[in-house]
Amino acid sequence: MQTNNKITSKIYLASKSPRRKELLTQIGINFEVLAIDIPEEVHENEDYQSYSTRICNEKSLAAWNYIVEHNLAKHPVLTSDTEVVLGNEVLGKPANYDDAFKMWKKLAGNKHLVITTITLRYQDFTYTSSAESWVYFDELSDNEIHNYLATGDYKDKSGSYGIQSYAGQFIQKIEGCFYAIMGLPLNQVRKAMQELERHFAN
Repeated sequence: MQTNNKITSKIYLASKSPRRKELLTQIGINFEVLAIDIPEEVHENEDYQSYSTRICNEKSLAAWNYIVEHNLAKHPVLTSDTEVVLGNEVLGKPANYDDAFKMWKKLAGNKHLVITTITLRYQDFTYTSSAESWVYFDELSDNEIHNYLATGDYKDKSGSYGIQSYAGQFIQKIEGCFYAIMGLPLNQVRKAMQELERHFAN
């Protein structure tokens, strides 16, 4: 993404996800990674939209505080949170192989929602936006599920799969943004950067 604005000439990506790094590189954004970890637990009676927004904002605030406390160069910080939702259940990341298998048994033959929220923070500016997409999975045999899990691709992924990998062959169709399902809605990142530039141009 071409920008002549000094504020957005470089950002921090507060994520260890290789997919998010790949996507930012794809659109030409200059960034540095900040490895920020926070607790990610759904509160009682918390809906998926509120949960994803809260987690993304908590990551963002933790990252900005880290920048300030460690006297790092002040650049905008981008955070992202992706959740796989089946019915009203946020599946989260699998604890182990068996947990991933149970998730896949639920997902197979069904459609599910993927929500990805982004937050861009810089000084007094905070921009948060979410993208929701539907993913339709084929019916799958236990053997097909085990073959996928044997690749190890399910580890540290919401819903135990990544759309851009081996699992893609099981997806009939999607309704929404492919990049959001990967973990970073690029169109919304672009809009967030534009809003930041407008905010500080005034």
